[in-house]
Amino acid sequence: MSVPAVPPAYACAVIRNPRGWWLWELRAPTARFAAGCLTCFGGGRESTETAEDCLRRELAEELGWTPGNVTPVCDLWVGGVSTARFFVCDHPGGPVRPRIPVAALWAPPPSFAGLPLSPWHGAVAAAVLTDRARVDLARD
Repeated sequence: MSVPAVPPAYACAVIRNPRGWWLWELRAPTARFAAGCLTCFGGGRESTETAEDCLRRELAEELGWTPGNVTPVCDLWVGGVSTARFFVCDHPGGPVRPRIPVAALWAPPPSFAGLPLSPWHGAVAAAVLTDRARVDLARD
């Protein structure tokens, strides 16, 4: 996966359990972004961080968990701008207790079409499931 000239503003995790189910964050109906939708865990990159450093920090803050290996799996571009890098990482399974006030939900990939995924995360999930490493979306 190539490195964009300008690092993406966000880093997100495709977290899978041993059964291959993905972990989703259910955003509050009042959330600033993706209100009431399911998103991957992750967040905004600080200016001194790499996307991977950002991901590890965000997962520690949000889930109290730091993954072992993380692998870049998909880049999201919005309006021609590198916006988010998604990494795949494996969770050992068992309960997840977010440290932030959100709900966490494990879901199998066949169920994704019926879930309220955010547009960004839904597009990336479809790409990851079909082995595409880049998603290009128009700016809203």
